[in-house]
Order: sequence, then C-alpha cells, then structure tokens
Amino acid sequence: MAKQKSTTLNSVVQLLSNVETDLKRAKLIIEQIVAAGGGDIEVDSSKIADLESAASKLWATTTEWDITVVEWVYDGYFMIWSDTKKYPVPMNYSSKTKLIPGDVLKLRLMPDGKLIYKLIWQANRTYVRATLSKSDENKYTAITDDGEIYFLNQAAVTYFKGTTGDELSIIINADGVGNFAAIEALIPKVG
Repeated sequence: MAKQKSTTLNSVVQLLSNVETDLKRAKLIIEQIVAAGGGDIEVDSSKIADLESAASKLWATTTEWDITVVEWVYDGYFMIWSDTKKYPVPMNYSSKTKLIPGDVLKLRLMPDGKLIYKLIWQANRTYVRATLSKSDENKYTAITDDGEIYFLNQAAVTYFKGTTGDELSIIINADGVGNFAAIEALIPKVG
C-alpha cells in the first residue's frame, strides 16, 4: 500500500511539474508576441502577473528524490527564478551552449549542492556581424555595424582568443530581449 501511495504521489508531482512548464512556456510566448508588436492581440499584463504568481506559489519547485528542479529564464548572466532568487549560470556552460537572454533553462539542485543546468527551450535567434571591443570597465563587448552594443561572455572571448578589433558573428535575441550576445564565431583581425 505504501508503494502505491508513493507511486501516486510521484505521478501527481510529475503532473504538476508538466503544468508548471506549460504555463511558463505559454507566458513566454505571450511576452514575445507582445514584445514583437502583438498584432491585434490585447493582453492584460495584470492577468499574466497573477497567473505567474499563482503558478510560482503552487508549483515553484518540483522535488524528485531530494532533487529540486526549477525552470526559468536566462538573462545573460543568471537564471532568474523570482524577484529574490538568481542562480548563476557557469560561464563555460553558457558559452558552450551559446545561451542568449530569453532561453529557458532547467536547473536541478542536487542534495550535495551541485547545480546541473540544461537548456530546454531556445528564444528566437538572429545572427549579426559585429566587432570585438572593450568597455570602460575593461570588459569585452560586441559593437554591430549599426552601433548597437552587446555584452559578451568573457569566458567565450578567452576561449576564442579574441582581441579588440576582431570580427565576430554573434547571436542575439531576435525579439530584442536583453543586451547580451553569444559568440557564434570569431575572425581574427589580420596584421
């Protein structure tokens, strides 16, 4: 009897996790439609906020055998889970995976403290040519031909052995979300 209750409980937890994921994905799609001009769609942002709040209270995390699973949006540096929770995404992972703002990640918080990230949904992407530059804070940035400035993953620049003036192919959010870009390729300057 105890085994049957455990199986039923696990099934309910999985069902709630699936509902949470579907609600978050629907919300992201609505936000992208609105950000892109929305067409003839009118969205009451307070209802979206209410839905998000209710979903986060009811299904904010799923526990599977002492593993907490969280899904939320990447902002360029962190996986933002709520107003008070930000999980740092390792630079090597974000560089290798070519994460951009708007990507949805799944994070498994293991009992031993290990954090395991996985990209589960990609934001709309576009590829742009840019030039590698440095900010006043001595951080690498990408400047597009039309003057837009995007922050870069410093680990990716180091991996590609980039220097100021190199030509880049960068990946940005096609819907204009965030000012962070992933490096697709780097073409060293000649001379």
